[in-house]
Amino acid sequence: MWRALAGARRLLRPLGAAAGGAPRAEPPPSRAPPGRGCAAAAGGGAGPGALGAAEQRQPADTVLPKFNIDLAVALLRQENAKDICVIQLSPELKYCDYFIIVSGFSTRHLHAMANYMLKMYKHLKEEGGPHIQIEGKETDDWLCIDFGNIVVHFMLPETREVYELEKLWTLGPYDDQLAQMIPQSLPKDFIFGLTPNSSDHLETRT
Repeated sequence: MWRALAGARRLLRPLGAAAGGAPRAEPPPSRAPPGRGCAAAAGGGAGPGALGAAEQRQPADTVLPKFNIDLAVALLRQENAKDICVIQLSPELKYCDYFIIVSGFSTRHLHAMANYMLKMYKHLKEEGGPHIQIEGKETDDWLCIDFGNIVVHFMLPETREVYELEKLWTLGPYDDQLAQMIPQSLPKDFIFGLTPNSSDHLETRT
């Protein structure tokens, strides 16, 4: 009986103690190197630059588009503007670079388009950009916004037909058109001169 208990005690002792030495300590669990964290655990031993590469993959700050003629026309099309007319003015006029004329379905549509353009310009305005000038806010058939290098006229179709801004800014005033016309003389066959000795002279009644 005593021998059986001694054998059982020997089996319960650690292996190192059975050999006469101190108990053998179990090795500590493996730990990830400092500074790697989840990147090393998921990457199966990724290098120290794994975290930096992850930071580089983050999206950069979004660059806002500039408020130019292409964006202005795109915004007007998005707001269902009718009959968009873009006129590029000569630098000699020193007024603006582009002149835009659009039509709306109603007064509410005109104001909606104008307010949307104003909101987008203020959102995309660069530092030091020109101030906005608005005319016609109290009218029902016309609005004009001066963005500096772009001027936009919002008009109802019937008002647009009356003022004909397209012709005014492309052909010029009627007097200027006449001044630019080359004078042409009629041929002699079309000049009829009446003289007193002519048989075609009209007799005056007394």
